[in-house]
Amino acid sequence: MYLVEVVAAILGTIKSRQMKKDLDNFLPVQEQFVLRQIRANENTQYGRDHQFGRIHSLADFRRLHPVTTYSHYAEYVERAENGDVNAILGKSKLVMMACSSGTTGKSKHIPISSEVQNTMLSMLAGLFALQPQIKSAYRPLYKEMQILCRPRWRYSPTGIPIGPLSGYFTNKSILLAQWSTPFEAHVVDTEAEAMYVSLLFGIRDRNLCRIEGGFASGLYNMLMFIETNWRDLVADVRSGRLKEGLDLTEEQRRVITKYLVADPQRADELENEFKKGFDGILSRIFPNLEAVSALSSGTSMALYKKKCLPYLGNVDLVSLMYGSSEAFMGINVRSAREEPAYALIPSMALVEFLPVDATGTPLEGATPLLATEVKVGELYEPVVTNWSGFYRYRLGDVVKVVDFFHQAPCVDFQFRAGQMLNVHMEKLSEEAFIAALQTAAGRWSGTTLLDFTSAESVLDPSPRPGAPYYLVFLELEKGEVTAEQLKTIDEVLCEQHFVYKSFRVKDSIAPMKVMTVKPGTFKAFRQFQFDTTTAFLGQFKQPRVLRNPKQVEFFMKHVNSQ
Repeated sequence: MYLVEVVAAILGTIKSRQMKKDLDNFLPVQEQFVLRQIRANENTQYGRDHQFGRIHSLADFRRLHPVTTYSHYAEYVERAENGDVNAILGKSKLVMMACSSGTTGKSKHIPISSEVQNTMLSMLAGLFALQPQIKSAYRPLYKEMQILCRPRWRYSPTGIPIGPLSGYFTNKSILLAQWSTPFEAHVVDTEAEAMYVSLLFGIRDRNLCRIEGGFASGLYNMLMFIETNWRDLVADVRSGRLKEGLDLTEEQRRVITKYLVADPQRADELENEFKKGFDGILSRIFPNLEAVSALSSGTSMALYKKKCLPYLGNVDLVSLMYGSSEAFMGINVRSAREEPAYALIPSMALVEFLPVDATGTPLEGATPLLATEVKVGELYEPVVTNWSGFYRYRLGDVVKVVDFFHQAPCVDFQFRAGQMLNVHMEKLSEEAFIAALQTAAGRWSGTTLLDFTSAESVLDPSPRPGAPYYLVFLELEKGEVTAEQLKTIDEVLCEQHFVYKSFRVKDSIAPMKVMTVKPGTFKAFRQFQFDTTTAFLGQFKQPRVLRNPKQVEFFMKHVNSQ
């Protein structure tokens, strides 16, 4: 694998030079991208239905093609899954359907062609070479740790794999060579067991170079798992065996155990460090660790980021990329100690910018802007044209333009559009609610807020009569809070949000209904989503506003007795 890493480093250098040229010619490269997609898909059913033959410039495209959402493509995607690939893609081979996270509803299916696959693989090396957070883009023979949970693939009637895009790429042996878990041991498809096995292979390697946590929430779950299970992990490092009680088949256990070797010296080192406590634990057990990577942008990840930092010691938490199943967007070009600024890569997708307000609602009369028309400090919803046959597609994210890099706008993710509470036209944003919640929780002594979610009273299975209100579910670490303390969330929100206060004063909105839930509830909710929906654990993002009655019912069943 040494030779593979050398080739990847060389390829990364070449690609990074090309990307720098593209960044200096942002808009022309964007137009080239669009016209390449139009010509490639001109003779598909979608291309014929939408007059691709009349499109010869970026201006033509923006004039003739509407802004879209997923429902616009659902019929074409279904036809492709049933064998009519030409419904939406041209001559490219359809290799899979990538699922969106499915956290808040039914998953969207995004066609991934062989061209997309090859382009993304070759581009990734160049992207890493551009990033200042990576001290050395090339560290041969050093490993990285990631929690590798094998996806539970589904298949279309014609055999097309349906699952997470990340799962498709991490299923390739050439990519898995960089991870601490051996390729052949990537056989576990349950969260707890995958976490245990991945951490076991990771912590035994004193020379681990980087840790990939996915989202900050996933990194936090990883750290909590280590703190809870370190004794078992150390025992297995010492013995070179897997503990009993893991939900593994005999064959899975045999394959994994084949790669384990007893290492009493490493076990002693780990045990000594764990017994000292968990402040700075990662830099103590991995002295060569360069960085821990996890997407930590946005209000929903801020709570997790804050909780992860004490574990890192002198190691930086870096947020490398911004993207989704629908489109890879950009890379963070700022240092780890600064707020992220994701420079958009013009050759990966056309990105237009729909102006929105602080709640993510499009401004009245607004139309999507080009990269040259955006302003630093303003909020936008990205509208993307991608490799997958989606055109002028509303992504559903809200981003802030924070800078420019060469000619490329740099954005930072803020929140998902629609993640707001709105029981009486108050349109309370996720950001505003989290700010009030954190202020209130900071006034409570003897306990710490671990996680939260919310809903509107229309979903309350036991609603109070009268005005509508918010349901709030909190998981706390140790200690208890009184009913009076829980009321401070409502009080602080009134202090910080004028519109909410005005409706509370007029009794148009009733006091929020705040409930604490049993320890482990949010972890159990992740598994509940995995078992009952098309969500994938590796993509899971805790929804801050619940829209599904079954989700609310789940949390109500886990409420502590008052």
